[in-house]
Amino acid sequence: MRILRHYVGLPTIALALIEGGLFLLALWGLGFIGRCDACYFDDVVDLEIWEALLVTGAFLLIVSAVGLYNRDAFLDFRVFAQRFILASQLVLIPTVAVVGVLKSAADLPFGWYIGILTVAIAVFFMAIFALRVLMFWTLNVDFLKRRVVILGQGVLADAVSNYVSNEGAAHLRCVGRLAQGQATAGNTVSLGNIVARAKPFARPAPYAHMAESLHAEEIVVATDDRRGLPVEELLRCRLQGIQVTDYLAFWEREAGQIDIDHVGAGWLAFAEGFRLSLPRRAVKRTIDIVVSLIFIALTFPLLGVIAALIKLDSRGPVFFTQNRVGLDGKVFKVVKLRSMRVDAERDGVPRWATSDDDRITRVGRFIRKARIDELPQVINVLKGDMSFIGPRPERPYFVEQIRKEMPFYDLRHRVRPGITGWAQVNYPYGASIEDAKKKLAYDLYYVKNNDSLLDLAILVQTVRVVLFGHGSR
Repeated sequence: MRILRHYVGLPTIALALIEGGLFLLALWGLGFIGRCDACYFDDVVDLEIWEALLVTGAFLLIVSAVGLYNRDAFLDFRVFAQRFILASQLVLIPTVAVVGVLKSAADLPFGWYIGILTVAIAVFFMAIFALRVLMFWTLNVDFLKRRVVILGQGVLADAVSNYVSNEGAAHLRCVGRLAQGQATAGNTVSLGNIVARAKPFARPAPYAHMAESLHAEEIVVATDDRRGLPVEELLRCRLQGIQVTDYLAFWEREAGQIDIDHVGAGWLAFAEGFRLSLPRRAVKRTIDIVVSLIFIALTFPLLGVIAALIKLDSRGPVFFTQNRVGLDGKVFKVVKLRSMRVDAERDGVPRWATSDDDRITRVGRFIRKARIDELPQVINVLKGDMSFIGPRPERPYFVEQIRKEMPFYDLRHRVRPGITGWAQVNYPYGASIEDAKKKLAYDLYYVKNNDSLLDLAILVQTVRVVLFGHGSR
C-alpha cells in the first residue's frame, strides 16, 4: 500500500493495527481507561481516551524503532526475539519509573503499583509474543500470500523470481512464469512472441484466462524487449482486477530502492515523484531548525563528556572538519567528533574507512559504533548545509570517482544531505565504489519519494541502527 509517496507493506500495516488494537484493549480491560470502580487496577492509572491513544501511539513507535516491523524480524525468529526483549524493556522500564515517581510523590505505596504494572505489561507482551509465534507458523500458508505471475525472461525476470523465492518476500508467491521465445514444451501457450510456462491447461487459452486460472493477483512485466507484448491481453487482465506492474515499479515497491543498473533517463523523467515543493522545503527547514536547537540542549552534557574522553585518549583536537559535497554540488565543511588519529591520512590520499581500521582510536571506535561522532553535524543543519534526513554527504574525491562509474549519481545532490538517511537504515557503512552504488539505489528512492512520512520512518529506524550498531565502522 502506498501512503503519501512511501510504500508500506499491507502485512506490516495489518500487524501494527492488530497489536495497537490489542494494546488499547488491554488498557481498557485492565481498567486503565476512564473510571471503573469495579476494576481491580482502576486506581493504578487513570487515562482519558485521547491519553490512551497517545500511549498506544508511543507503544507502536517504540516497537517500530527497535525494528519489530522490519522484514528481517518477520523472517528470522532470532532477530525478532532479540528486538522483542529490547522493546519490552523500553516499554516496561520508563512506565514503571514514571508511575513509581508519581506515586512516591503522592505518598502512596508505589511498590504495589509498580508490581501491578509489571505484571500487566508482562502479560500483554506474552500475548504479543504468542501472536508473533502464530504469525511465524502461518507465514508460509499459501492463501495468505499475494499470487504473482512473472512475464519475461533473462536478468530482470530472474531478479524478480529470486527476490520472491529466496530473499524473504514471504507475502509473495510466484505461481507462473511467462517467457519470450518459441514453444519448446507441450505444456506452453504461445501469445505473439511470448511463451507461457505454467500449469498445463486442457486447451490453449487467452492470456487473461490463463492468469485467471492461476488465480493471479499481480503480473510483473520484467522484460527488456517490449516488442510483441500482448498489450491487449494485459489490459484485459487489469480490467479483470489483476494488477499489472512494471519491473522497475515492482522493485521500487518491494526492495525500497531503484534499480540503477536498468533504469533510464526516460523512466526517471516520467515516473511519479522527484518533486520537492516550496511548502515541503519550508516545513522541513523549520523542523530542522527547531529539532536542532532542542537536540543541542539535550546532548550538550554528553558532548562535554565525550570531548574529555577524546582528549584523554589521543592527542589532537576534539572536532575535525572535512569537505563534503552538498546541495546542488556545493562543497561545505562537515563537523564531526574526531574518531581517528590526527595522521590518519598523512600521505594526503583519501581512503575509505574499513572494518577494524587501525586509524580509529579506542574512544573513536565506541563513538562511531554508537554514531555519537555524527552529533556535531547538528551545527551543519542549523547553518543550512545539511538536514536531519537525507543522503549522506560524500567527500569530493570520492564523488569524482563515483560519477565516472554511475549515471544519475548527481541526482542525490538535489536534496540537502542528512545526518541519517534511507540508505543508512537499510545498508551497512559504505567502504567501496560497489557499496556506494548499492547505497545510491536507496538514495534515489529517497529523492524520488521524499515526504514527511518517509522522514519519520527513517528517524524511527535510526534508533534501531544506533541501538544495535548496524553498519558502523
